[in-house]
Amino acid sequence: MSAVTLLPGDPRIPERRSAPLGLAPDADRRRPLWAQGRLEVLGRPSIGIVGTRRPSPHGAAAARSIATAVARSGWCVVSGLALGIDEVAHLAAVEAGGETVAVLPSPAPLGLRGGARRLAEQIKQAGLLLSDRPVGTPPAAWSYAARNHLLAALCDGLIVVEAPEGSGALITAESASELGLPVAVVSAPYGAERAEGGLRWLQRSRELSLRLTEERPPMLISSSADLRAWLTVCALSVHSLPGDLRDGSHVTTSAADGAVSGLQHRILLKLDAAGADGVVEGDLGDLTGDLPGALVAALTLLSMRGQIEQRGGRWRRVLRAVLRSRP
Repeated sequence: MSAVTLLPGDPRIPERRSAPLGLAPDADRRRPLWAQGRLEVLGRPSIGIVGTRRPSPHGAAAARSIATAVARSGWCVVSGLALGIDEVAHLAAVEAGGETVAVLPSPAPLGLRGGARRLAEQIKQAGLLLSDRPVGTPPAAWSYAARNHLLAALCDGLIVVEAPEGSGALITAESASELGLPVAVVSAPYGAERAEGGLRWLQRSRELSLRLTEERPPMLISSSADLRAWLTVCALSVHSLPGDLRDGSHVTTSAADGAVSGLQHRILLKLDAAGADGVVEGDLGDLTGDLPGALVAALTLLSMRGQIEQRGGRWRRVLRAVLRSRP
């Protein structure tokens, strides 16, 4: 799988990603992007998962559980392929059959840490390797900070699992906050030193948001219910944006339609069965039990992919998506 170079104005860059990446047609970016893998994942709704290179058992387990849930909900998982939380998040996404993007401090192979090549090959099949450094240059100390800014620009929401003070994960959180993205911090056991930086950043950001009401306060995630509620916020935020997510152009093949799994897949089956009559939201309640937030998020993601639409209070499959998905 050969690598490609993405310059400002490249039609393969989704419109909604161009400005945060510094690759809008009128941008004056110093360096192009290097990419290897499946470029179409750049347009997917994406959640960043970042944290320390030396996680506690609690942090590693939390990252694995969260990344699995995020991937199975239809989001692409974005991280930095570092040891610890990043590696756990990427691997969990791959094992869940999801998509993932690894943002590197320089292009492969020099940008890959020792022991990461096997996982990098898996990521290329399930998503994308990405860097903004010139090909052939080794990572420099400052390039890791640049990598963290780039990582935030690829996300529609960011989760900090464990982060000590001064860590790169907190640089990513600051960048995500500046971009106006939903940010969440995972709770930690009492006395967990590796998580102190993230929890203190959460407190500082909340205090700031009380003074600057236009800022979106970060959220503390303590349970799977919190995660589902936060993902709903992310989905609604993406859905409110203009751009190419709702044109349906990347979900009109049988492969893309078949890649939808879990709750979203069950929704599509029910809408297919209903045909032109469609269904009201209440008709789908049996698919989620007592988790209504999950239903809202799934409907929003399917809608912004152009696979379903709501008219007259009833949800229906988009006709062109159905027709083009059949051989």
